[in-house]
Amino acid sequence: MIKAYAKSDIGKVREMNQDAYYISDSLDEIQLYILADGMGGYQGGEIASNLAIQSAKSYIENNFKDIEKDRDSIIQLLGSSIEYANMVVYEKSKENKELEGMGTTLEICLIYNNKAYIGHVGDSRIYRIRKEFMRKLTQDHSYVQKLIKDGTITKEQAVHHPQKNMLMKALRM
Repeated sequence: MIKAYAKSDIGKVREMNQDAYYISDSLDEIQLYILADGMGGYQGGEIASNLAIQSAKSYIENNFKDIEKDRDSIIQLLGSSIEYANMVVYEKSKENKELEGMGTTLEICLIYNNKAYIGHVGDSRIYRIRKEFMRKLTQDHSYVQKLIKDGTITKEQAVHHPQKNMLMKALRM
């Protein structure tokens, strides 16, 4: 049995919370957990995160019944749901000048037949906790993470890097 909890905090810098999440009913055929963090500093981050959640959720729910239930098909479904959410966020950003450049991260965990499938864009993270062990399952799509991976800087240097919040991938235009 999976226990899922969600809590969001505005933090110390922002004036509004741009986080959004969805937790499906545990009685559904699939268990679906989605998290989006609207990008601070971009107009419409709150709108982008909510749009991304609703778009990805709808896409998965509307298409899950039509796919093969094998690993590759489920992973492809998650990828397509992220692409769809990106398109919806992008199209919305074109409707209103004030929303131009809005963006969000997107994390999806779909559980089917006791297996977890993950879709990930941005620097929000998915962890697995078993007993007292916690393991990060995603890799940040950030500039600083690329520098660490390339060996240019250390993890310790990354903490105070001036571009630590710069993303390489996100849902936006």
